Amino acid sequence: MKEIGKVIKVEGNQATIFVKRGTACGTCGNCQVGREKLEMFMTTENSVGAEVGDEVEIELETMNVITATAIAYGFPLVALTAGIFGGYYGFLALGLNDNTAQVTGAVLGLVGLAISYAVIKYKEESIKNMNKFKPVVVGIKGKDSI
Repeated sequence: MKEIGKVIKVEGNQATIFVKRGTACGTCGNCQVGREKLEMFMTTENSVGAEVGDEVEIELETMNVITATAIAYGFPLVALTAGIFGGYYGFLALGLNDNTAQVTGAVLGLVGLAISYAVIKYKEESIKNMNKFKPVVVGIKGKDSI
């Protein structure tokens, strides 16, 4: 996945880049939850020696985007589903009536969802620091404004 951005600050080998989110982002808002603007700022390694005002091409491998999406959305979905079905069928097997098993399954599904979000939050810093989830500046496009 490639985006075009404008370098607004350079500190050492790090560049802060202003990016207008592309259509691939849709209305996810994951990078700026609750914001209606399609703009964001990202800091990445300045491996091409871009300067303030340069227009740069930023790339993040599609497979890494899919992996990040699976972590953010797939893991909680699996936890919710496992809690619901595990709770429902587990308590049916223990001899509880259907209504009680349904309520228990729903509660365990929500508990599983909450635990999955807690795990993601706990691991967030280590995931952020993984290089494969960081965008890379692959080239300088020019000094045109965005």
